Amino acid sequence: MYTLQGFSTYFLILLCVILELSTTKDAHATSVFEAYDHYGPPAPQPQQTTLNVMEFGAVGDGKTDDSSAFESAWEAGCRNGSGSVTISAPSGKTFLVFPIQFGGPCQPYNITLEILGSIVAPPKTEWKSKTASSWLKFRGVEGLKVVGNGQGLVDGQGASWWGQGDDPRPTAMVFTDCRKVEIRGLKQINSPKFHLSITQSSNVSISSNHIIAPASSPNTDGIDLFSSTNVLIQNSTIQTGDDCIAIKGGTFNVTISEIACGPGHGISIGSLGQSGKYDQVEAIRVNNCTLNGTTNGVRIKTWQGGSGFARNIHFSNINFVAADRPVIIDQFYCPHKKCSNHTSGVKVSEVTYTGLVGTSSCKNATISFRCSNTVPCTNITLNGVDITSTDPRNSTTAICLNAYGTAQDTTSPVVDCLIK
Repeated sequence: MYTLQGFSTYFLILLCVILELSTTKDAHATSVFEAYDHYGPPAPQPQQTTLNVMEFGAVGDGKTDDSSAFESAWEAGCRNGSGSVTISAPSGKTFLVFPIQFGGPCQPYNITLEILGSIVAPPKTEWKSKTASSWLKFRGVEGLKVVGNGQGLVDGQGASWWGQGDDPRPTAMVFTDCRKVEIRGLKQINSPKFHLSITQSSNVSISSNHIIAPASSPNTDGIDLFSSTNVLIQNSTIQTGDDCIAIKGGTFNVTISEIACGPGHGISIGSLGQSGKYDQVEAIRVNNCTLNGTTNGVRIKTWQGGSGFARNIHFSNINFVAADRPVIIDQFYCPHKKCSNHTSGVKVSEVTYTGLVGTSSCKNATISFRCSNTVPCTNITLNGVDITSTDPRNSTTAICLNAYGTAQDTTSPVVDCLIK
């Protein structure tokens, strides 16, 4: 028989076991609920909506005005309210679109214009406004994508504008006051003026585009940046009648990489300081680019009489193929027959050139640094330059005027004219 003392001991042991099991169970349950409270329920997948412009009345025969269909599709997509929206211009169709603005802000954070067919502008004779500055304009949109998936075509019908005197000509695509923009996989041809303009925008990615216009077409820049920050331009081919890429005042933190440029006027910073303007450009990186048959190579151009600065600029691993005037800093830029002399100028400094190779068709200076005596160029650095002439009878040369800096490993031309 169990004694009273033995029974008490047994009871205490059993009670401890029960309490231990209860505590372990509660701890496990608490940890599960704490995890649920910490992570919350699984997030719902964002709603994805696709709007086909054909559903909004587009015809897509290249003759009927489809502008209202694009406007209606954009309005529906921009006011969708949630998720992400794709507005699609389908393949196999050609959409005639008159000047149009795709305005924001939009309620869905991500909105995409997908161009799989062709969008064409009317010829000049059919434009209702002869002073329009743009054709396809995007304003005030955040989280915007304009994509072509390698097949979309944007045709500005520029030939009807070229050679028509001094009439204002529109830029084909303009992005103004936009944030978090991606422009990818488009083919743009024959803009009346600039093909693509980024203005007062930030966090912009431009990639895998092909921009084409005849070498003789006037002012048909490929991509122009105005007062914009954090821009990436990469993996694109640009063949136009003017600058492949031009970086204008108020622009900071730009990376340009893997660009095939030519024909055209090269990759330019500027022009800056026109009509006494105060301009600023800083933190520009141009690398792994090829300039083929361009009239200029990599260029910084500023007007006399301006002010401000262009600094922290880096050109690296640039390949020239029969490029005329491959390397230029010109503080006396003036495309007119007569230009006024001024003592003030945009300050150019902290410019580096690394790994410049290839050939030049230039009969004058292969490398030219022409700087102001009142606002000289400073901290110019060259390292690794080997640019030979396409004509064995011509030698490559370098000239420097009021340019301060250092040069190393400059095989051709030998750059010994910088002021140390």
